[in-house]
Amino acid sequence: MKLRHLFTINLFFAAIFGLSCSLFPAWALRFYGLAPNAAAIWMTRSVGGSILGFGTLMWFGRRTGSVDTRRAIALGLLVQDVIGFIASLEIQIKGSVNALGWSSPILYALLSLGYAYFLLIRAADS
Repeated sequence: MKLRHLFTINLFFAAIFGLSCSLFPAWALRFYGLAPNAAAIWMTRSVGGSILGFGTLMWFGRRTGSVDTRRAIALGLLVQDVIGFIASLEIQIKGSVNALGWSSPILYALLSLGYAYFLLIRAADS
C-alpha cells in the first residue's frame, strides 16, 4: 500500500462524514443517539466543514508528485486523527453516545496507525 492509497480510503470516509455533518447535522446527531439542539447543530456543521477541508488536502495529496507535500499532509492528518481518537473514545467511554459511536474511535485509530506507519516506518516510500 502507498500513502496515496491511504489518502483515497480516508477521502471516502471524509466525504461521507463531512457531507452528512454539513448537510444533515440533526440526522447525524440522532444517528449517534444525541439530541440535536441549536449549539449541537452549529458545531456539527462546523466539524463537517473541517472534515471536508481535510478531504481537500487528501484529494491533492493523492495527486501530488511531491513527497514533502504528501508527508506534510500526512502529518496534519495524523495530528487530527490522534485528537479525534482521544475525543471520540472519551465520549464513548462516558456513555454519551450509542453503540454506533464506537465506529469513530476505531476509524480514527486505524487512520492514525496508517499515517504513523507512513511517517515513521515507510518514510522513504511516502
